[in-house]
Amino acid sequence: MKWLLILLLSATILFVVSISNTPAVPPTRYMYLTDRETTRYNEIIWFWTYDSLYGAVRSNDYIGLKYSPHFFGPVITSQDRFLYFDPQNIHFEYEPVFNAPPFFFPRRIPELYDSADVRIESDDYSLMTRVALKAEDGIEIHQYQLGMPSPDPGEEDNLIEELEPPDSSIIYIDGQCEVYGILAGRLTISSTRDMYLIDNIIYDGADPFSADFNEDEMEHILGLVSEQNIIIKDTYCNGRNNGFGQYGPNQIDNHSIAINGSLLALNESFTFEHQNDDWELYQGPSPDERGIIHLKGSLLQVRRGYLHRSNHGGTGYGNHYRFDERLNEQTPPGLNVNPGNEYYGRYDSLNIPSGNSMFFDLNVGKLTIQPGAEIGLWGDDALTVRDSLFVLGTEDEPVFFYAFSDSSMINLWDYTPYVNIQHAQFDSTVYIRFYGDNTNIENCKFNGRVTAAGDVRFVNNTFSSVTDFERCRNVLVEKCLIKDGLKFKEYVDSCRIVNNTIVGSHDRAGLEIRYFGSFEAVNNIIAYNEKGIWRRAGNYEPVLRYNDVFGSWRGEDWVYCEPGEGSISADPLFVDTDNSDFHLSEESPCIDTGDPDSPRDPDGTRADMGAFYFDQPNSVNDVQESLPSAFNVSIYPNPFNSRTLLKVKTDVIGLAYLKVYDITGREVINDVKAVANGESSFTINSRTLGSAGVYIAQVMIAGEKQTVKLVYLQ
Repeated sequence: MKWLLILLLSATILFVVSISNTPAVPPTRYMYLTDRETTRYNEIIWFWTYDSLYGAVRSNDYIGLKYSPHFFGPVITSQDRFLYFDPQNIHFEYEPVFNAPPFFFPRRIPELYDSADVRIESDDYSLMTRVALKAEDGIEIHQYQLGMPSPDPGEEDNLIEELEPPDSSIIYIDGQCEVYGILAGRLTISSTRDMYLIDNIIYDGADPFSADFNEDEMEHILGLVSEQNIIIKDTYCNGRNNGFGQYGPNQIDNHSIAINGSLLALNESFTFEHQNDDWELYQGPSPDERGIIHLKGSLLQVRRGYLHRSNHGGTGYGNHYRFDERLNEQTPPGLNVNPGNEYYGRYDSLNIPSGNSMFFDLNVGKLTIQPGAEIGLWGDDALTVRDSLFVLGTEDEPVFFYAFSDSSMINLWDYTPYVNIQHAQFDSTVYIRFYGDNTNIENCKFNGRVTAAGDVRFVNNTFSSVTDFERCRNVLVEKCLIKDGLKFKEYVDSCRIVNNTIVGSHDRAGLEIRYFGSFEAVNNIIAYNEKGIWRRAGNYEPVLRYNDVFGSWRGEDWVYCEPGEGSISADPLFVDTDNSDFHLSEESPCIDTGDPDSPRDPDGTRADMGAFYFDQPNSVNDVQESLPSAFNVSIYPNPFNSRTLLKVKTDVIGLAYLKVYDITGREVINDVKAVANGESSFTINSRTLGSAGVYIAQVMIAGEKQTVKLVYLQ
């Protein structure tokens, strides 16, 4: 017995050493893998008596154990302990491992689109795509309108594709999909939205009840990948209406579900439909025990989902998971995903390539992140940048930041002189603090908290959580959607808030102002917040012009401030407020009512209020008269050593926008100046550019652009 214990312990240690020293293990090599073991409402989902897991279990989160679950493989967590609720005879085949390195979770797998043999569109997500696996008869793909009754398996019509048995093939579906049947071949099915399992999904030759098969003889393999949830649909095949008890354990056509394959819910959960929550429209019987999930393969879900609920006497499934040992040597098509590189410690400079990377306790001087990078953050101080940060995302290849803990911080607070972030998306648990001489953020989506200071320029961004400014000098916020208010907590020297839509803050003002040197807010829509614009402190009056402030639920649209010229208080008539579509409908009073001296909208009409203009392609309204009749750019000296002056001459009243790029296309300067008396000028300092060389300067006024070349001689 003593020797057996030593052997088991040694096997566990060898397993942990292997995962610690091999960061490139594909996620399909774990039977069960999660980032978070709680719901979005912070509810713990417990492993309990009816759960038996044969294979490696790994999580970045605290694993909750209740009653008597059984684990017949290694159990690894990045936390320091388990969470227990009334434990009773919990079985571990191996000694559990704590404080393991965090595991990186891919949130997208672009290779599945790039390598797809079949790509299915869903007509602006209005269609459901059904993939029926027909063993040696191949694959049928059907589509039907969402909202219509779902056909029973085998009763489909509207066949759109008929395929031979797949030989290492990938089906990519842009939209929702349903899957069932028997697979003969090697296949991965990927969907950009929820994937529903409507009946058994097994290999040809597998047991239809237990999903078991002889691994030495099995040649078929399947991957099921959703960029959202993988959901067991509430069908009679899957045990609808208490199917496990109603039909008996031997009538397997009407209860439980058997699944073969690797399941990957890249951003959400593996869960089940109709959980009998009191707020659901659907209510099943009490109890509604539907059977057992017999899974032989592997399961990755970023956030663990419910598969059983205790409400209404019990609803859902027990879990019986077995690892397919073949996945140690092979993966389904397209799923040999490299989890990426780990970065931690102190560096002078780093250049992060596209693909997956993980940061934890990383402190770096100059950090450059290339297009298409996906960055996993671990810990409260995941990333600190000392000197400069360049995030070079593009519209086609944005950069993604995710947190693999309850919260992670990107700290640009201790005076990071230069920050330029383009086309990046940040998870809701990522908290960012900006402070520097030149912070420029464009075309980004922030789902978590943002705090900014110093010289800041935010253009064309979406902020879904708390957005605060502290210790600011110069601030420009333009064409941004801000969903939880904009708050200036401390003094700001100079600030312009232009053409933003600020909506939906239930416990904050849409725009809160304190002390300032100069403050101007023009062409904004500030609607449906606790308060509208609130001048909370300060001796000066802000310049407020052509804003629509409406619907503050406290009834206070203008608090200690005057609306100013051209301002209104009218329903902006958004397209669909309930679904966060804040574009203007054609009846909106905010169309063509912005400051007439502002740059015209891209359709040539007078500026609209808000972040999203209403396109009027057939109403150009003397657009030709708005264009510069004399738009000249001059630079002297050029070439130059330390600094040069770029001058603009035009007869248009408005703003001149300057962008300067190096020869690689990286943007190094982004600035805006008002045109006064027909002229505007920009001073370009060599310290801002960096190294000597050729640079391209682009100037835009009233939608027109001119480009000139700069030569910096060191």
